[in-house]
Amino acid sequence: MNKTLKVTKELIHWLEEFSQENLETEISLESFIIWLNSRLFEERQRSQHGQDHGDLDMEVSFLLSLQNRHYKAYAKNALIDSDLSSPEGFSFLYHLNMVESFRKMELIKMHQLEPPSGIEVLKRLIHRKFIEEFDDPDDKRARRIRISETGKQKLQSLLPKMQEVFSSMTAELSLNEKIHLISFLRQMNDYHLKLNTK
Repeated sequence: MNKTLKVTKELIHWLEEFSQENLETEISLESFIIWLNSRLFEERQRSQHGQDHGDLDMEVSFLLSLQNRHYKAYAKNALIDSDLSSPEGFSFLYHLNMVESFRKMELIKMHQLEPPSGIEVLKRLIHRKFIEEFDDPDDKRARRIRISETGKQKLQSLLPKMQEVFSSMTAELSLNEKIHLISFLRQMNDYHLKLNTK
């Protein structure tokens, strides 16, 4: 059989299966490619290790927790000579720089921090004049925060060091692998966000 024809038949088979699994959602070439890559990887893993080999869920969770520890260690080292004492402080400034303002709890929830821990980070940033707080015009009980000019300058001075941290985190991945990883992580994150908002 012609090799091109064989591959075309395989693609049609996979496309039909993908369509059946996604009857309710809009189909795109990108979503099909991501799905197909995942399925082929899954089949390869099953053939190599067996369907019941090890606890894959536990291994994924453990490796993700290790990545979090690596990030915190790299970030703390990059921030050691700055006025920021935690990676969360940098992340708060980074996200505040992208918008006009946030309510305090919006920013804390975005980072999945416990309220007391998030409030402590905000207090340190306010104390160092990196952010400013003000009354929420839509809710008198709430307070909003925005990045200050001092905070913007601090963020710009730290970005080169933190870019090195981000590059270190994905140093062994190709561009294609990074794109796939982002897609998988977003899918996982969306699931947990929906679970926590019920």
